[in-house]
Amino acid sequence: MIPVVDLTAARTDADAERAVAEEISRACKGTGFFIVRGHGIAADVFTDAYAASLDFFGLPLDTKHEFAMRTSTVRGDNDYSPYGYSALLSENAYAYTGRAGMPSDYVEKFSVGRLILDDDEELPFPDDPDGAAFRGALKRYFAACESVSDRIAELLALALDLPRDFFAIRTDTSNDSLRSHLYPGIAPEFVNDQGMGQHTDGTLITLLTQDGPGLQIRDRAGEWLDVGVREQDTFIVNIGDLMARWSNDEYVSTPHRVRLDVRRRQSIAFFKLANDDTVIDCFPAFVKDRPARYEPIRYEEFSLRKMNLLFGRESAR
Repeated sequence: MIPVVDLTAARTDADAERAVAEEISRACKGTGFFIVRGHGIAADVFTDAYAASLDFFGLPLDTKHEFAMRTSTVRGDNDYSPYGYSALLSENAYAYTGRAGMPSDYVEKFSVGRLILDDDEELPFPDDPDGAAFRGALKRYFAACESVSDRIAELLALALDLPRDFFAIRTDTSNDSLRSHLYPGIAPEFVNDQGMGQHTDGTLITLLTQDGPGLQIRDRAGEWLDVGVREQDTFIVNIGDLMARWSNDEYVSTPHRVRLDVRRRQSIAFFKLANDDTVIDCFPAFVKDRPARYEPIRYEEFSLRKMNLLFGRESAR
């Protein structure tokens, strides 16, 4: 069973905050996933993002391709820019974990990054009122996820007896990203029911919301468990490979996947990353009794390796 954490109590006093931090820490050591309620984000932030996303996904395919995601940069300062549309079968989550030759995913995506917070940036949205509403809804959702993920990271720092701002100063310029997904209902012409292949996230923290079943996580016994949360304003949170490396795998980055259902499914995922110059090195507390499983690595190199796998490029390093 996935633990449920209510952040409301963490606002009241130091003892309650510490208790919530310990809850999160236990979840990270157990399933690597937990459900967050009491986050304080207004319900319309979620409903607006879902509705505007669905309006975009309902456009003709040729129109959507006018806003296709490019794997080159928008501004020239990042090799991989998460902005724009990805069609069904255009990506393969297995590739992100280094598994070549696996099936592609039956999912449409629209991706944005931190530039969504700047209204003056030219980004691939339709130039009409619906496009402006879509951009505005994703901007609000992105900002809300930043605040929630920052709070969770702060609580993790407390649980690990680190300075409260340990993660804050290592993620304050991170190229965080958000992806809005539309999974079709399973159809006779599909070769499988793979909405998204098995993978782990290369993140510090991932925040996910969904409007129906499909997400599955693999427990430590190797069994696949359904995550049945349906409320759009409830976050399903998991830690990613960065926290696993920092904790020498004491905190588990859990494999997960999405299976198609008979009905259409929407979800929105937010990925909290790290600053390019942050060195991911095992915390001393986790290497006292066993050797470190990972060599120190700068986040920029770690991320580039992951993206090269996803987009099929040879590493330049």
